[in-house]
Amino acid sequence: MTRVSKKTRSRRGAPASTAPANRPPANAVSRRRNPDDAVEAVLSRLLTTIAAGDLLHAELETATIMAIPRTIGQADPDDVKAFVSDVLVGGAVRTRTPESAALLRLLMSLGSPAVKRESSQALGRLTSAGVYPTAVVTEIGKAVPVRAWRRYDIFGDDETIAVTFRYGGVEHGIVAHIDLAGLPVAAMVGITPDPAKLIEVMNSEDDPFERGEEIGLAEARRRLEEPLARCDQDPDPSTSADTLAYLPIARSRVRRLPSAGPGAEAPVFTAADRAAAVHDFLQSPLAGEAAAADEESTRFWAEVLTGYSSRTPGEPPAQVGPLKLTHLLLGHVPNTFTLSPAQRQHLEPAVTAWTNWSAPYRDLDEAQTAHLVKYLPDTFARFDDAYDSPQAVTARSYLTDLAASDSDISWLASQLARRMFAVPMPEAHDDGRLNAGDSADRRALVESEFAACAPPGGMTSEQFVSAADQVISELWHDDPPETFQAARRLFADGAERHDIIHALVAAREPSTAR
Repeated sequence: MTRVSKKTRSRRGAPASTAPANRPPANAVSRRRNPDDAVEAVLSRLLTTIAAGDLLHAELETATIMAIPRTIGQADPDDVKAFVSDVLVGGAVRTRTPESAALLRLLMSLGSPAVKRESSQALGRLTSAGVYPTAVVTEIGKAVPVRAWRRYDIFGDDETIAVTFRYGGVEHGIVAHIDLAGLPVAAMVGITPDPAKLIEVMNSEDDPFERGEEIGLAEARRRLEEPLARCDQDPDPSTSADTLAYLPIARSRVRRLPSAGPGAEAPVFTAADRAAAVHDFLQSPLAGEAAAADEESTRFWAEVLTGYSSRTPGEPPAQVGPLKLTHLLLGHVPNTFTLSPAQRQHLEPAVTAWTNWSAPYRDLDEAQTAHLVKYLPDTFARFDDAYDSPQAVTARSYLTDLAASDSDISWLASQLARRMFAVPMPEAHDDGRLNAGDSADRRALVESEFAACAPPGGMTSEQFVSAADQVISELWHDDPPETFQAARRLFADGAERHDIIHALVAAREPSTAR
């Protein structure tokens, strides 16, 4: 699928990730020749830090070791869990000291639900044997939030959120740079023992297109919680090792922030607000020439540009920046909308008019407006290649029957997620293109995936493939909705997609599965 690389995006105002100097490198284990010796050395160092009572350093070292599988490309949750289980949980049980018992408590604070359960069970076994955690355990995870700041791009392309905390008698800060071009996602996470320097950077005035402000703790939680979760669930390949290591700590800190208070609720912009913005644009002088040439296409592009704000709560209908425009025109549009020749031809005048109209709508001055539009010619020049790429052709076939110019993008995203579960995006299909909306193309993929499988319950291979095709068709159309609901329950229990299709077929009455 066509996407805009995060490596090309601005990182202005993102404070450098800083951590205490004695944190081991994220690949400390993989660098050593003898893995067993490396594991024991890292574990010994961690237990020494815990014995010293330095909670922040202990968390950093624990989180860094937990992140090792992800930093060397083993992002599968089962790989991560197995590593943490063998190295940290297993090491703590083998060591059987108060410090190792405290390590299990750290894992209960920072780990995934599966790691939390295993660590809790292991801690229970140690305490039953008379091995109790050190006194420091009573303070683990109980950081007290102090203040929060936001540094943001005036165009709405990105923002940086920083929060300071008191922990173990000293203050530290967490900082996350949030990419807002698509769904908000943390592109960088840092932890610093120098809150004063962090605050100085957050409030600097060295960029004419950025602003800094202090915000409430509840607003900080609202702006951080989902972007951090998205980064954790689906990190970009370019995500740094430090960010992967710091994520569990940052997420645990965000859970300490209040969920109610000033700024806790995002502003509400509805479909009616977006429609009103489109109407205002079409009535404006800036839209006049474009609309006179092709009113229908002008409206289409105005609805697409304005509707993009519906992907995330709180974004004004006319909020757009240089990076967001690039992401929208080279990623979102090619992957979502099947364009008519007239709509493709009218792209440049309509989008240029809308972009210039949106600037005064958001009180941008002349210099800021010039910065907003100066990247458009390059984006227009790249549009045809992005739209005609085989990956984009395949991607938009998932939404051909659903994607209208005024569609709610968050709704479209949920439909796309369900359909990509039903029919994962193939790496190649004949000439690289696939019409996923065509039942024959979907059937061909089902046969390719399931024909060699062992059928359940006495079914023939042909019957099983037909039943799997029926299940996948129901998932695709969400009809009946109970099929996808059952799939989601199985997925939440840890089942893989392929096995879920098997289970859904096997659960049916023979007469309905054949």
